[in-house]
Amino acid sequence: MTFVRQALVCKLSRKIWICGLCAICVLIGALQASAQIRPPRRTRNRVLVDPSAKKQDIVKADIGASLKDIAQRATQHAENPTVDIVFVVDGSRQMSGVLIDLEKRLVDMLAVMEPKTIDYRFALISFQSVNGEPKQTLHQWTFDYIGIENALREIRLAADNVTASGYGLDALIEGLNELDFREAVATQFVVLTNARMRTLWTEADAKERISEQIIDRCHQHNVQLNIIGMSERVQAELADRTNGKWYPIDSGQRRIDAQRIESGGTIVDKALLRVDGLFRHIAENLVASKPEKVDVVFIFDYSLSMQTKTEPACDGLDQMVAVFTAAGLDYRFGIIRFWAAVGGGESTVVVTKPPLEPEQVKTMFRLPKTGDEHLLDAVIEGVPKLRTAPDRDLVLIIVTDEATSKRTAKGYTAGKAISVCRGARAKVYVIGGVTSMQTGSFGDNFQRQVAQLTKGEHYVMPGAVIWRGTGGADERR
Repeated sequence: MTFVRQALVCKLSRKIWICGLCAICVLIGALQASAQIRPPRRTRNRVLVDPSAKKQDIVKADIGASLKDIAQRATQHAENPTVDIVFVVDGSRQMSGVLIDLEKRLVDMLAVMEPKTIDYRFALISFQSVNGEPKQTLHQWTFDYIGIENALREIRLAADNVTASGYGLDALIEGLNELDFREAVATQFVVLTNARMRTLWTEADAKERISEQIIDRCHQHNVQLNIIGMSERVQAELADRTNGKWYPIDSGQRRIDAQRIESGGTIVDKALLRVDGLFRHIAENLVASKPEKVDVVFIFDYSLSMQTKTEPACDGLDQMVAVFTAAGLDYRFGIIRFWAAVGGGESTVVVTKPPLEPEQVKTMFRLPKTGDEHLLDAVIEGVPKLRTAPDRDLVLIIVTDEATSKRTAKGYTAGKAISVCRGARAKVYVIGGVTSMQTGSFGDNFQRQVAQLTKGEHYVMPGAVIWRGTGGADERR
């Protein structure tokens, strides 16, 4: 009986084990099947990323390549250029690796310069904070790059745990005030820092104020700021507004460009929102067309509304001269000034032929303004009086903040003015006014067409008067 009971228990256990094994197999199969069925993805609020855009935002840092690019830009135009380079280096402990790279890669810069010139020299400014106290050291001009390497090595070896990043903006001011600059030489400043630029100035808008002073000094001494640094707005703007260039100091940064901003999904050039930036942009476009000899004549609106644009225009002229000088362009300036009595009086058009010095042009920009304006009169009556020599290109730059007034009483039309410009073989750039925004006409028809038909460019003047048809001007852009 016991034997029979044991046999029954054994048989029952075997059945239970087989059933359990079958259940496990079924469960495994079910899990495998469910793994192949993915739940539907939620598409609501899904963000699509353009892989190419992400790739474009990645920057690769290479100090040697940056130095070579600076050297190429410094020597690209003149046959036997004179090159002055000032290194402005952050001497903090955290910069040790960068300074080692700089010491090693100076030869990359020399490899570009030496085949093109033997007239080059260097200066060096270091800035750091030691135990919380600012320290700046200026090494005056030298023709010995080995001396610069040795000075960099000394800065690096002297840095210890109490040496932090200093005040880079103040170091720039010191260099611009203390160094002697050679005339007609575009001096290249090369700033290297892996920290944000600071100043000891204590005003609420200290960075903006000292930055404007730095930019003014750069324009005065024909200095271009090249910054191998951080993705910081002030660094990018200093480089942008002095015709220099920004480079990343390490590869972990986002790309930054002071010139470009995003507005309503459209990428636009930030410089085009400033009068001085427009002048520089026109100069760069003109240089890119590679003229041999050129007369640049401003057709300048002398009406009262232009009062606030004159100083920015003078700053823009300085930037234009810097671009032309760096490119080795053979240029001459002239100016056609125009104004009229308030209420549609007769036009006054004054033509001053080239050559004019930049300071003479700026003086004419700044003279007292009066009354109204008639642009067509200035073009039709003024341009034929220039009589540009056949071996020189003529470039006209119209500068006005108002739309073109109609002059049918004198038989002056937009078509006739355009014919005058084309007959003079002129390329026309326009920094101009705006007609009615209600009709969607963003920009003046004549001003747009004359630029287009002469292969120039058309821009709207920042702060331009906006006309609303018969109602007159009542808004500013």
